[in-house]
Amino acid sequence: MLSKSCVYALRAIVYIGHNCSDTKKIGIKEIGEELELPFHFLSKILQRLVKHHIIQSTKGPHGGFYIGEEAKQVNILKIIDIIDGLAFFEKCGLGLKECSETHPCPLHNDFKVFRDGLYHLFLKKTIADLITKIEDGNAFISNLPQNK
Repeated sequence: MLSKSCVYALRAIVYIGHNCSDTKKIGIKEIGEELELPFHFLSKILQRLVKHHIIQSTKGPHGGFYIGEEAKQVNILKIIDIIDGLAFFEKCGLGLKECSETHPCPLHNDFKVFRDGLYHLFLKKTIADLITKIEDGNAFISNLPQNK
């Protein structure tokens, strides 16, 4: 459902939010290595997120990426919109162009329930919600073993 770019963006945002602070910025190399994401692909995604003010970046020896408290309140749907757009939430489950409430495909009513449910979930959940789950120890963001 979500593109690889969108999944990478969400993972990177949460990683940055969990690991950055006022005094610590996260370099792209660290993000890519920790999340096992390709550098050039990740670079383009992060540039897009900076352009849309979801994350910020600074250059120099103490530079890197970080996220402000205000941006942590952005909902997941906004990230999906920036990276993938919202067309998925209007599309037919069978890919038909003419599917609608008045002219439904055989999956329309069932698919609509799940599609609309995901829309509302992504609308309700914020970046901060995802970061909190990691900080509480109830979720993880990297496939690499964690140092504890």
